[in-house]
Amino acid sequence: MTTMFVIGIALVGPWAYTASKTSPAETAIRAAAKQNRYAIVTFYKKSDAASTKMLAEVKKLQAKYSSRANFVKVDVDNKVHQNVLSQYGADRSPIPLTLVIAPNGAITAGYPNEIKKTDLSDAFVSTGMAEVLKVLQSGKLAAVCVQNSKTKHNKESLDAAEGLKSDQRFTGAVEIVRIDPSDKGESKFIQQCKADANSDDAQLVVIAPPGRIVGRFDGATSKDAVVASLMKSLGGGGGGGSCGPGGCE
Repeated sequence: MTTMFVIGIALVGPWAYTASKTSPAETAIRAAAKQNRYAIVTFYKKSDAASTKMLAEVKKLQAKYSSRANFVKVDVDNKVHQNVLSQYGADRSPIPLTLVIAPNGAITAGYPNEIKKTDLSDAFVSTGMAEVLKVLQSGKLAAVCVQNSKTKHNKESLDAAEGLKSDQRFTGAVEIVRIDPSDKGESKFIQQCKADANSDDAQLVVIAPPGRIVGRFDGATSKDAVVASLMKSLGGGGGGGSCGPGGCE
């Protein structure tokens, strides 16, 4: 399952649909979010061999992950589910399809046609990564500020991020996500972002959809320096790596 597929269905999904009558599946997904639990949602067709196989695989996973996630089944041929199909792009994706959805609505993993693994632990991501994925899946740049009370140049780094967000060339296209480098739960994500949890300086990492690191700035940077670097990187197709549920490069 590639990051591109996950981002692709989300870019036209959870934040761009017209609400009507809420289906049981939507209610179940929202209930999981309210409980701060993941939702593992399987879209299937009745009397379809591949769907039958996937539902059996999901049943095994449910026994393993029921303490962390709510499991939801969606019959794609039932019109009552039309909104949720559109919301998560399942009406444009191979069926059967299983998606792992974080409490904040970010899709952290997707499995079209079949689930080839029995360990989904990587799909349960940190709060910071879920927030970044949500930003990316809305088609925006994520300005990840890695700082806390012990790091230096916090104001300059945050000002650069806020300046990027307010710059007319990026209006409405940037969201800021703050990560505490001392938070052990974020250590894996910080490493994937090519940042240093042990740095004395604040760090700013800018990530573009579908998960490409397009800039990393340490310490006392400025908005102008960040914008200049990003314009060059985004315009030339370059960048410092890629980032998604499976990691960053």
